[in-house]
Amino acid sequence: MTLPELTTQSLADQAYQALRAAIVQGDLPWGDKITERGLAASLGVSPTPVREALRRLEQEQLVERTGPRTLRVAAVSPLARTESGTIEAALEGVAARFAAEKATPTQLDRMRALLDDADDAATRLRSDRDAGQDLAPDQVERIFNAVRGFHEQVELAADNAQLTRTLHQVRAFSRSERLRLAAAQLNAGGSAGQILRYGQHRQILDALLDRNADLAEQLARTHAASGIGDLVGWDA
Repeated sequence: MTLPELTTQSLADQAYQALRAAIVQGDLPWGDKITERGLAASLGVSPTPVREALRRLEQEQLVERTGPRTLRVAAVSPLARTESGTIEAALEGVAARFAAEKATPTQLDRMRALLDDADDAATRLRSDRDAGQDLAPDQVERIFNAVRGFHEQVELAADNAQLTRTLHQVRAFSRSERLRLAAAQLNAGGSAGQILRYGQHRQILDALLDRNADLAEQLARTHAASGIGDLVGWDA
């Protein structure tokens, strides 16, 4: 695990921000045991600001104390993930609405190129499955990266810092968790189109190209909600 070194603003605030980001992004996975001293060493500070940061994270129920000096990253229940996913889906819809209004031709071209790459990777996955071969991990990650890149481009096109910040805070699954679960579902026999829903992204892109903000929001929200629903409780 690599955490950033801290500089001048309040060390407790910086420690809080760094640790919260590490939990949300999956760098500190759910259930991991953590210690004040271990985190302080990773951040390059004394235990005091880390102790204050952990108090704030305890209040948010992102970490829980297991002993006088030991803690762990809190496991998030299926209900909590479902509720976070509902919020995330609504915000994804808002991002698509804003993108329909603001996206530049260059941004739209990037979205199209990413979906072209996803289509190519999905075709290779189908060929491997039809031939009775194991799914190539690099192709699984390739299609995953392409569709995640598409969503990132939509967020960039939305061009709203508050929306982006809130989305990062409420995401029910980190990138690493989404990739792990998607790969497990694919290897269990699911299709890329069904699990990653890369085909739905074409409909969203068409709405963006048409500058149809209402339709873009509706499609993006439905897409995000169905994806979260499939991931919650999938314990592969």
